[in-house]
Amino acid sequence: MQNHPSKFILTLSAAMALTVSQAWADSPLPCGGGPLLNLSTSSSEEVQNDQVRMNWMVQFERTSAAEAMAEANRVLLTSIQSLEKNSHIKNLRNNIQTYPQYNRDGQTKAWVAQGSLSFEMPLEALKGKGSVELSAPMALSNIQYFVSPAKSETSVKKLTQQAIAEFQQKAQDAATGFGHKGYTVNQVNIQDERAGMAPVPMMARMYASADMSSKNTELATSGGSSNLSVSVNGNVCLRR
Repeated sequence: MQNHPSKFILTLSAAMALTVSQAWADSPLPCGGGPLLNLSTSSSEEVQNDQVRMNWMVQFERTSAAEAMAEANRVLLTSIQSLEKNSHIKNLRNNIQTYPQYNRDGQTKAWVAQGSLSFEMPLEALKGKGSVELSAPMALSNIQYFVSPAKSETSVKKLTQQAIAEFQQKAQDAATGFGHKGYTVNQVNIQDERAGMAPVPMMARMYASADMSSKNTELATSGGSSNLSVSVNGNVCLRR
């Protein structure tokens, strides 16, 4: 009895091709086989940042991990108690970690505890001295400006309407230009792009500065702006 593997593979391939062709034939063509036009529009604007996220740091080096941790924890606790009295402060978070310092022989010579605090507040609330009070030697390490969710939502809603209107106008202009009476939307996708926080980095060792660790330091309140945009992508069927 002889086998015919080549003939079997050929027969199977032909059957699969027939099945795929039949499935393709059964699938309805977009626009009923008529003209399909791809379009894309976008609308954007610069929105003034009205919120700020601040990150503060403190660091102690002691002979033991427990001593370093106790020092950092004391400063963090006092600072948190002070910040919690400020009704403008939101999303207050803290973190503390310890790690060893080694000498040339690879032996532990000291322990470092690093504590950090972060929180958000309205940019307007930063004006004037004493708006943010933390315990020394807490020092500012980073500032990030951003648009508040409510303000961002209002802007995105307006930009969405503008982008949709522009998409519709483009579709109608194209239909008229190609000698068609109008169009119907076949597929559409709307996406908004909200810029992330704009960081203003500072030197990591800035906590060593007495000026920056002063609780009465007056901070700059120029937060700049963020770019918000909405894009509309899709395709339309041209109608005669």
